[in-house]
Amino acid sequence: MAESLECSSELDVTTTTDPCLAMNLGGHKKPITDITFSPDNRQFATSSEDRSIMVWNMAQKERSYKFIGHSDIVTSVEYSGDGKFLVSSSKDHTVRLWEPTIRGASSEFKAHTSSVNCVCFSSDNSKLITGSNDKSVKLWDASKKQFITSFLGHNNWVRCARMSPNGDMIVSCSEDRTVRVWSVNTGQLIHTFTSANGSPNYLSLHGNNYAIAVAMNTGSVRVYDIRKKKLQQHYTLHDNTTCVDWHPTANYFISSGKNADLRIVDVMEGRPLYTLSGHDQAVVSCKFNRNGEYFASGGMDKNLMVWRTNFVD
Repeated sequence: MAESLECSSELDVTTTTDPCLAMNLGGHKKPITDITFSPDNRQFATSSEDRSIMVWNMAQKERSYKFIGHSDIVTSVEYSGDGKFLVSSSKDHTVRLWEPTIRGASSEFKAHTSSVNCVCFSSDNSKLITGSNDKSVKLWDASKKQFITSFLGHNNWVRCARMSPNGDMIVSCSEDRTVRVWSVNTGQLIHTFTSANGSPNYLSLHGNNYAIAVAMNTGSVRVYDIRKKKLQQHYTLHDNTTCVDWHPTANYFISSGKNADLRIVDVMEGRPLYTLSGHDQAVVSCKFNRNGEYFASGGMDKNLMVWRTNFVD
């Protein structure tokens, strides 16, 4: 509940520049698995273990609506860059494309032979990228829902995959303890970042195409530089880091953990700025909206919290 919210700063700043809770919403019957904001920042959507997707409005007087179609846990959800579609992945081995309206019309295709753990659009909305427990990453034609190619090399479940904004690379992470960078044009592996201990849960690709923030199950966030092929920064933030997301300015990232907190880190200064508490159980997903003025968090307690960022000029 909002009354039990704690917001603490690790810097000497005034309360007017602290992140603060804007909305605390309930609607899912089981834990939230992912969050996405629409490009115009008017809506946001959540996926859940209750097999549904909910679309919420930033203007609270407008009602939310629920999409049902998957036959198993919905693992991820994302808006297209033009806001015309939502795409979701599920443990039922399928991907669904939805119209984010009250009709909620959708179409599906079988994407993998096992749980699909992630799906996202390319920046031009023409392609979809999926990652699965079948250890593969796949590229799809979004409009035709047709398979294009696979990226093979992981030897354990693929937890997350993303395409670079310029469309040249796909970055994927797996329980095989690696983060792999692939060429979209050739399908070849460009580089592999390997962790000596722990495996990645999630990754976020910097807008400059070259920096990857990786959420590790050891509780850290690692920032890798693709060009230099090296680890640039390492932060120990949680007991098990579940999600990470870059702020649009790329000067900050937010992370969530199984210890139920959120951390905001200033990568230019190389230090954590804020620790935010409010959830009762593990936080599974945390995302900034497209202009960075808000971020949202959700997880095992089924609550969706929307926060004002405040501290960014």
